[in-house]
Amino acid sequence: MKTAILVTRGLVGITGLTQLVLGILFWTGHATSLVNLHMSLGYLFVLASWALAILCWRAGAPGGLAAAVLVWGFVVAGLGATQVGLLPGALHWIIRVAHLLVGIAAMGLAGRLSARTRGVVSHGPPPEAQPLHAPR
Repeated sequence: MKTAILVTRGLVGITGLTQLVLGILFWTGHATSLVNLHMSLGYLFVLASWALAILCWRAGAPGGLAAAVLVWGFVVAGLGATQVGLLPGALHWIIRVAHLLVGIAAMGLAGRLSARTRGVVSHGPPPEAQPLHAPR
């Protein structure tokens, strides 16, 4: 389980960083031919985030945080898929900034979840979850 979490976290990190770089290129008017790649990597990022949430939850991470990552994945995918049609014209920059912030928040949530899981996977369940004495 620990290896699966590490690999999935790495995939979330790599796809997230790639998304940021591509987004900056698009904002500066470069590499616009890579928009389809950006969208595909965005969906891969969301799928990897969902997988990470499930793996971390099964490993003992806080259920609320895992649920937040799952729900936030829908926000990322929904905004990413619809952003072109939202506030077209001069105010579209607001949607671009929102898209950036939603993506950064998703990366932060995934990072926080994996950090909370590291403690559980490394040290076992919290002391209050362990019996005080072994059954006889």
